[in-house]
Amino acid sequence: MKMESSIGARSDIERGYSFAELLIVIALIGLFVLFGGPAMADGFRAYKVRSAATNLATDLRALRYNAVANRAPFTITINNTTNASPNQYSYNNFKGDAITVRLDGVDIETTSAASITFNINGSTGATGNQTVAVSKMINASRNDRYTITVTPTGTISTAYTTF
Repeated sequence: MKMESSIGARSDIERGYSFAELLIVIALIGLFVLFGGPAMADGFRAYKVRSAATNLATDLRALRYNAVANRAPFTITINNTTNASPNQYSYNNFKGDAITVRLDGVDIETTSAASITFNINGSTGATGNQTVAVSKMINASRNDRYTITVTPTGTISTAYTTF
């Protein structure tokens, strides 16, 4: 014996979604894309500048470590936006291989030194702090900047600003 329930049951012919339900779902997806797309694009640009600054600071720390570990001076050359080969830095790694890193889509805005040399004790030998600023325009009203500072003793720090 087959039991039939009339509450909330659909017949075999009425299964699936109605056209109105599909339109509502498509409209909601459109709203998410409309408002979420620009925010995702801004987030990607902010990630790009943060990633470039983090990579540069990591390479500086590795270079300082190599100078101390190998008891030999190591130098990094930084090209800002005004150089012939802009927005890149180059150095020799611990094996002696020449490494050049180009920061695509990110600007090396200012630098107090075209090169930074770490001595065998990890210091730079400079009389003052050496700074490198990495920046990118995120949108019409926001620009992110990371300032990497190298002290005469070789301490490397980063600071974030937006304007």
